[in-house]
Amino acid sequence: MPLPVRPVLREILANDIEQSTQDVIRRARARGVTASDSSLREAVYEVKAELRKAKPKPAPAAAHATKAKTEPAADQGTAAADPSPVLANVALVNTVVTVAGGVEQARKVAEAVRACGGVDPFLLHLDLVAQVRGTTS
Repeated sequence: MPLPVRPVLREILANDIEQSTQDVIRRARARGVTASDSSLREAVYEVKAELRKAKPKPAPAAAHATKAKTEPAADQGTAAADPSPVLANVALVNTVVTVAGGVEQARKVAEAVRACGGVDPFLLHLDLVAQVRGTTS
């Protein structure tokens, strides 16, 4: 059974997304991937794009509204990373899971957003579906 290409490519690119495509293909081959060069090259470009889009983004300003001001650390170089943005995003995701009716349903929503090309295109599609169904958005 052939190795699944994308998980291998993700693993290779996880530490250094700027690796050359040829190096990634060479490393994938070393791990036993047997797909054609052209399909591997295309998959590398797609996985790199996905990884770039998936970089963590700060939570919206509204999520930070309740954050209390603290004194700056004396040594910024050794200060621990602020977990507030991560926790704010976790709270937002938890709300989505609750509204969607579970983790799997929320995962399907996230996949739909990705398939549409992002949040704004997804919202346009959502408005179209609402019009077709005769409901308001």
